[in-house]
Amino acid sequence: MNHRKKIPQCEHIKANGLRCGSPALRQRRYCYFHFCAHDLRRRRRQHPNAPFVLPLLEDANSIQMAIQQVAEAVLEERIDNKRAGLVLFALQTAACNLKNTDFEPKQLREAPEQMSPAISEIVEILLREMDRPPDIDVLKKPPATPAEAEIARATSSSA
Repeated sequence: MNHRKKIPQCEHIKANGLRCGSPALRQRRYCYFHFCAHDLRRRRRQHPNAPFVLPLLEDANSIQMAIQQVAEAVLEERIDNKRAGLVLFALQTAACNLKNTDFEPKQLREAPEQMSPAISEIVEILLREMDRPPDIDVLKKPPATPAEAEIARATSSSA
């Protein structure tokens, strides 16, 4: 019988009718992304004359959110069409330039199959090692001298 506590899921319903399903923030109804989106709308209702502020354009999600904000600003007449066109052109440029950015480490941007064979092999070895139970003898006491370390290595490789 499984007694693990079920993690609350985001309650946002997407345009396609499906629930988001991401983990909800603690004490919140939404995941981080949808909490920010709902909070932004709430703040805009409370302060309709607040200046138009774009998020930092660091990934595809932030660019998509910025496009959403421009569209809403046009519909609510908070930004004129000429300015909206300029902003949308800048967002298009940012979207095209995403492949040239490196805001995240290369390992996070690349899919495992795109990694070099040496890195893929290292990742596979690390994953296997993480799944192995710890070697109790190794955890007890480290060798005191380099000679003892060499003896320990020799005996463990012959075992």
